Amino acid sequence: MNQKSVHHPKGMATITIAALLVAGLIVVAGVWAFWPSGGSGSGDDASSVEGAQWYRVAERSFPLTVVAMGELQASDQTEVVSEVEGRVAIVEIVEEGTFVERGDVLVVLESSQIAEKVEQERLSVEQALIDMTSAEQELEIERNESASNIRDAEVKLELAELDLAKWEAGEVLQKRRELKLALEKAERRVTRAKEDLEDSRMLYEEKFISYSELDGNIVEEIEAEAALETAKLDIEVYETYSFTRDKTQKETAVIQARESLELTKRNAERSISRDQATLVSRQRRHRMRSERLSELETQLAATTITAPEAGLVVYSTSIGPRWRRDNPIREGREVHQRETILLLPDTRSMVASVKVHEAELSKIQPGQSATITINATEGDAPLQGEVLTVAVMAEDSGWLNPNLREYRVRIELPADKAVDLKPGMRASAEIEVGYVEDALAVPLHAVHTEGEERFVYVGEGRMVRRQPVQIGEASETYVEIDEGLAADDRVLLRQPEPGEIIQG
Repeated sequence: MNQKSVHHPKGMATITIAALLVAGLIVVAGVWAFWPSGGSGSGDDASSVEGAQWYRVAERSFPLTVVAMGELQASDQTEVVSEVEGRVAIVEIVEEGTFVERGDVLVVLESSQIAEKVEQERLSVEQALIDMTSAEQELEIERNESASNIRDAEVKLELAELDLAKWEAGEVLQKRRELKLALEKAERRVTRAKEDLEDSRMLYEEKFISYSELDGNIVEEIEAEAALETAKLDIEVYETYSFTRDKTQKETAVIQARESLELTKRNAERSISRDQATLVSRQRRHRMRSERLSELETQLAATTITAPEAGLVVYSTSIGPRWRRDNPIREGREVHQRETILLLPDTRSMVASVKVHEAELSKIQPGQSATITINATEGDAPLQGEVLTVAVMAEDSGWLNPNLREYRVRIELPADKAVDLKPGMRASAEIEVGYVEDALAVPLHAVHTEGEERFVYVGEGRMVRRQPVQIGEASETYVEIDEGLAADDRVLLRQPEPGEIIQG
């Protein structure tokens, strides 16, 4: 077994020979011509190639690469999206490929319906403002009326309490004093009447006065007794009935005034709370209407889209999956909210965005070198780049090939070459994932596969012999031979004719 040294990322799987055979045939399809056996011709290594049909086995070094296809993108780009709700048609749009400055108008969207909604909402806001102002005034009036009613009720309570205090401290004492005085007068009158009657009787018996004068004293004594009984009765009636009645009336007036005050306060609180709730509801309605108006005005302003940054105009449907190009961005096309309409890429810094099959993904790591060929610059020297990022999630391949899993890999391009490139240009990348040093190798298309067996045709004179081989690493052009060949063996680079194969 030949000694060799291979450098590649840890865990890198060996490329299947079937896939590499296809890739190798593509690479050499344009340069292989049939020359006479044993003829001379130029090749990639004069010591290894005897002619276009033969390859002399020798140790060689070659890079291991993964080929991926994709397109160019700006490493930094600004997306211009529609901020208008729902779906709205494009009225005007700047021509693709135009370089715009910050603030330039890029897109004008249909705005008539939104403008109508704005006017309707302004009327609603004005009406809501009127209702809110009316509610504020009604609340203020209710507060003033409630305060006035409460003050009136408080005055009535104070007056009732004063009336009760006045009656207790003044009228009752005065009345009792009057009744007592009347009783005392009546008692003195009775005493004086009795004395006068006694004197009159003595004088009548002495014949000093007439009977009529005596009778007058008798009547006066009777009247004095009656007045005394009346004075006593007045005291009893007042204490038993009038005092209780007046006290009940005065105390009831105080109780009623106090209850009226409490009722007035509760009614005021209820009325104020009702008007406050009405005001809060109308304030909320006014706020909601104002917010909706602000949103609609924002939507109306969003129908005119200006450039947030300077850049080259690229329609969003001009790049990415091919199915997006079936409905390209143009005047009259409808766009939905958050849909990207334009891209403003910074073409000073470009990357190649390519897709790598999941079987090859473990070989790709940031920092690896890559050779980029751009279709639009065919004939120019390929660009050398470096892997920037490897996607974590696979991209959806759509219903045409749902089982295909490919991952997006971004490769940075030289800054001095990016100025002449444009986003969306198709590109292919050969990413260097390893390197084989000083190993026996043959061109990829020299190895044939039959079932699980791999073999080459080794020259013996003008005939060839089928030689099984064990292969190692493989690139797009060469495959490493671990077993089955030795240095200087001549390997046929084409399918042998039936008569050229040694049988047995």
